[in-house]
Amino acid sequence: MSLPIKPLPMIERWDCHQCGVCCRGSVIPLSPEEVERLKSQKWNEREDLRGTPVMVRQSTQGYSHRLAQRPDGSCVFLLPDGLCRIHKELGFEAKPLVCRMFPLQVVPRDNAAYVTVRRACPSAAADKGRPVSEQLDFVRPLARERHLADQPPAAPPLTRSLARGWPAARRLLTALERLLTDQRYPPVRRLVHALTLCRLLERARTRSFSDEKLGELIGVLEEHVAEEIGDAFTNRQPPSRSGAILFRQTAAEFLRLHPRFVVQPSWRERFRLIGAAWKIVRGRGSLPRLHPDLPAATFADLDKPLGLLAPAIYLPLDRLIETSAVSWSYALANRGGWTIVESVRMLALLLPIGLWMLRWIASGRSPDASDMPEIITALDRGQGFASLVGTRQRWRVQTLASLGDLERLAIWYIQ
Repeated sequence: MSLPIKPLPMIERWDCHQCGVCCRGSVIPLSPEEVERLKSQKWNEREDLRGTPVMVRQSTQGYSHRLAQRPDGSCVFLLPDGLCRIHKELGFEAKPLVCRMFPLQVVPRDNAAYVTVRRACPSAAADKGRPVSEQLDFVRPLARERHLADQPPAAPPLTRSLARGWPAARRLLTALERLLTDQRYPPVRRLVHALTLCRLLERARTRSFSDEKLGELIGVLEEHVAEEIGDAFTNRQPPSRSGAILFRQTAAEFLRLHPRFVVQPSWRERFRLIGAAWKIVRGRGSLPRLHPDLPAATFADLDKPLGLLAPAIYLPLDRLIETSAVSWSYALANRGGWTIVESVRMLALLLPIGLWMLRWIASGRSPDASDMPEIITALDRGQGFASLVGTRQRWRVQTLASLGDLERLAIWYIQ
């Protein structure tokens, strides 16, 4: 029996404004049926596409092909007016399902599937358009086509040593949702509260607890997280040297997903990126020129306080974290095998990484709200990017947690 498909209990808005951002730098996997559909459309017989591949072989998320891209990273079907050529010439249904669905995302739970938006879309990041609740009739047939809400997923483990069913997982996810949306506190403090709950839960001896007793413990820990923070906000400390290296490596991988950053498939480009990666590990002197649009800056510039910024600059980042918390997408989508604790720690990294990127992009001037949409695109894309959901990134997150650097990073970069 299929799960009911519902909107989130918070208002999210979206409509397509034909900006074309989703058609630049995005990897679009193709199912075997979509490969055959593209072949039947005979794009290779069009005069302007003759000799130009419209799809390429590449193992992506279990698929054997993806849509081809131009050298600048844009989809081969993107037109100058921001429209999709497949859509314009053959209609909406002729497009791959990922393109038809984006940025709407279905997140199945134990008793329902919730529709949220991927904030890599600038219109979704800015909450521009109709409420998602008015778009369910559009989403439901697409969800059925890909079997997105056919059955409940397995409950994710709570910690590496604590795997239970949905009652315990739901109790922890609900507690984290409350902490991450608690409007009495600024976003950075909410994140530190969530990280503190995770730390306390990992330290507790819960192996012999029943689900009921475990739920009671999570409730008690949730009530006391504020008392555990101490003077972390009044006595700000930078991350440890090892933690700073791991943070910069993670942040640089997110930066590669920025819409204006395009990796060219050449040996020269690979060697250039290896050199840039070494500079990022060292963390001294001038920043590597990863993209000509990025201003020249030094690593020291990225640790300077931003000062008090306009609320509009922070809002898209706050909304990304809040909607991820309410939808549970950070724990239930794209990160197979991760525990809930690991996933919320990765979510908490988005705040310092976003502000690290903002310092670089706005180096030499005052940041403004127009800087944020492309940063949000990079952060959202990272939620499903292979190298940021794999074993190496899990190790980085675990190490940052063991060093006590996750809280320090959030507090350090918010200043």
